[in-house]
Amino acid sequence: MLHSTTGTSRRSPEKPLKKFFRVIKRLFNLSTGTLLPSFASIHKNSSEDRQRLAGADKRQNPRIPLANTTVHVTDGCLFATALIDNISLCGICLCNLPEQLYRSARQLTVFSNDNPGIPILHIQPQWEDTSWDGKTIGAKILNTSETWKLFFAQTSSRMDS
Repeated sequence: MLHSTTGTSRRSPEKPLKKFFRVIKRLFNLSTGTLLPSFASIHKNSSEDRQRLAGADKRQNPRIPLANTTVHVTDGCLFATALIDNISLCGICLCNLPEQLYRSARQLTVFSNDNPGIPILHIQPQWEDTSWDGKTIGAKILNTSETWKLFFAQTSSRMDS
């Protein structure tokens, strides 16, 4: 639209605001290294995603899902309670962790006061996924003791029957 006295074009007030918000979003994404989640992704059911990924699981060791098994996790400074999603002979997947835990820790310690069958584990995080219900991490177990192997075998046999 041309202004009648100057001959210059005037923009709609919507366009500068849209551009402003796009710039803010891009700067935020660059500063955090993440993308802002879309409305649809916030409402995804993470357990459905895990089940879908488990179906496509091509990993070497079989995974045993665990329901309602709580453990304590520490990085040496912070302490949190997490749920075990699944285990393997040499790995563990923990969910519902707070975002602050394991920002740069190379090793975490996992232990249980409720279940004496779970030994103290030293784990090395391999991947993480953050969603609205907390952080999920997959980790390699650094100290696969005989106690852990026995716990895994017992849990596996309960799943088979």
